[in-house]
Amino acid sequence: MLNKVKKIYMIGVGGISMSALAVILHHQGKKILASDIVLNKQIKALIDKNIITFQKGTCANFVRQCDAVIYTSAIDENNRDLILAKKLNKMIFSRAEILGGLSQNKRTISVAGSHGKTTATGMIANLLINSSLDPTIHIGGILKNISSNVWLGGSDILVSEACEYKDSFLKLSNYISIVLNIKPDHLDYFKNIDNVFNSFQRFVDNTTDGGVIIINNDDDLASKLSCKHKTLSFATNNKADLMATSIKEYVSGKYSFDVVFKGKNLGQIYLPCYGRHNIYNALSAIGVGEILGLNFEQIKKGVESFQGIKRRFEIIRQNKFITIIHDYAHHPDEIRSTLKLCRTLATDKLVAIFQPHTYSRTRDLYQQFLQSFEDADEVWLLPIYPAREKPIKDISSYKLQKDLKAHGKDSKYFSNFQSARQEIIKNAHNNTTFIILGAGDIVDLAYSFYN
Repeated sequence: MLNKVKKIYMIGVGGISMSALAVILHHQGKKILASDIVLNKQIKALIDKNIITFQKGTCANFVRQCDAVIYTSAIDENNRDLILAKKLNKMIFSRAEILGGLSQNKRTISVAGSHGKTTATGMIANLLINSSLDPTIHIGGILKNISSNVWLGGSDILVSEACEYKDSFLKLSNYISIVLNIKPDHLDYFKNIDNVFNSFQRFVDNTTDGGVIIINNDDDLASKLSCKHKTLSFATNNKADLMATSIKEYVSGKYSFDVVFKGKNLGQIYLPCYGRHNIYNALSAIGVGEILGLNFEQIKKGVESFQGIKRRFEIIRQNKFITIIHDYAHHPDEIRSTLKLCRTLATDKLVAIFQPHTYSRTRDLYQQFLQSFEDADEVWLLPIYPAREKPIKDISSYKLQKDLKAHGKDSKYFSNFQSARQEIIKNAHNNTTFIILGAGDIVDLAYSFYN
């Protein structure tokens, strides 16, 4: 796809996936020109390593200089650089198309699911790196074991997070296709759950000849997928090839379980990360290990040495007065699961501080959001993070806060991070636990408490 291309212009390079692609393409000898509307940590790291030449905003000069343009799905069709590239007949590729090209002629392990795919990808990545299989890794978060979202390996194995938004994951050619779960999300694009399911069906249909599909048999929709290829199922409740049994909470919020594969007990795993839901992510990683012929000792070491993903249930500060945790949860199911976990750790008061992510998701899942905060004593709302979107009439965090209050939930609205931060400090007593939730720039509020 890019064999003869020497100079690439990447529009929106600051995204977690785009920044990883920049590293991979640079490693292939490409010169990378890049832009974004903000200068974030990912971009600064790329600049410091001389991987990209960066300019903020639109860059007509980069369009003219490059041989090809790569753009993120967050870019609007009216983007001036994209319009100019079309006018100049430049080769233009979406991020998904480039990632799909990288997956060709490789044993690509693609991790899909409405929730959990970043953590599962991280577990699989750590497992394969620790087992000396030398994979290339492309992940939608910072894997703490390598302090990066990308790992350049020398083998024919590629591990990639597979995002369903705008059917991006359909560009991938999968040797191992993993489906963790299927839930209503990205309804601004899919419109309804039937379209979401059909997209995941097409994803597993993309599995290459001789490949394997790994499916969560406990998930209502994932278990209904029609699989024409060899399948490995996993579960904790329903019957499956790979099962977690004898599940125990060995410390507060962390679980151990026995691994039973096709009726044989292989041994015990102690999950290093918080949350019962991570058993499913671990089972998907164990399934990959079995398919690739790893022994249980390798699998156990790879899973148990996993240090987690940044922004996934990160404990930012903890003392006798206050606990501050940050989590990327931005879907009602994720919020509910995270708060349930927090409830087991909180000794007294639990306050959820939430920044909704996109107007369309807030609108489409509004009733679910109203019902997702049961385990919080209080809910504090911050303005919606718009990402790629423009405001939608009558959809706001202020309205969500008022409706939560009408439903009997103690709630507050803050117009900015600073006022929320001051309120956290004011209420930092009596073993209060604050869980800061969201996929947007609310991370800045959370990380302001590191020092």
